[in-house]
Amino acid sequence: YDLSSFVNNVGFRYALTDQISHKAILEYRLKDYTITDQSTASDSVKKLSGNNADIVFNNTFTYNNLDSFLRPTKGTYLKFDNGISPSTNDENGYVKNLISYKKYYKMKTNVFSFRTKVGNIYSLQDKELPNDDKFSLGGRSLRGFDSFGVGPRNSRTSYVGGKNIFVTNLDLHRPIIKNSDNPVDLDLFIDVGTVFDNKTTPSSSKETFRSSFGFGIKFYSVIGPIGFTW
Repeated sequence: YDLSSFVNNVGFRYALTDQISHKAILEYRLKDYTITDQSTASDSVKKLSGNNADIVFNNTFTYNNLDSFLRPTKGTYLKFDNGISPSTNDENGYVKNLISYKKYYKMKTNVFSFRTKVGNIYSLQDKELPNDDKFSLGGRSLRGFDSFGVGPRNSRTSYVGGKNIFVTNLDLHRPIIKNSDNPVDLDLFIDVGTVFDNKTTPSSSKETFRSSFGFGIKFYSVIGPIGFTW
């Protein structure tokens, strides 16, 4: 299928304290699904054929006392995202919540980080939710897996996602080149995560925990960090 989308939003952000901020955004989304192959498109996508309009009100509260935006070595980051979509033309509104937490500890020259995400979305009309409104897992969030590579699906190419997500990342960063302007870090990591729960059970509901481990090198260039991961 082909998906064309238009998104327009308006909102504001303000600081409650030096470390706590709040952001509120009213968003309008227009999505047009064109089914290009009836034989391979999933039933959940076929139901969305045509125009679909969503109005979403997003609230985000953030606590951030990290010592650096690009290369933190200590501190805590906590974010709560809440999205509310009332009943629109498909009569299927939802409430979506996501909590993101990061903690960094410095041990001599090494930095240990713990990151986790926990989220849930539920339908206000107790109906099946569109796939692109639910959670997906893979790529940067679960290294070693394709984007949309972990979780329930109807076929190899028909990803469904899930109403709940849990993922944790453990990293140990060690500087191997200590240039103050362009340092290079070695990163050892372990990732664990899962996506699960649908109102309609997918034909291939792989709701088990998936994990990966590996290492990477990150170079902090003048245009930002550049990384390679195995």
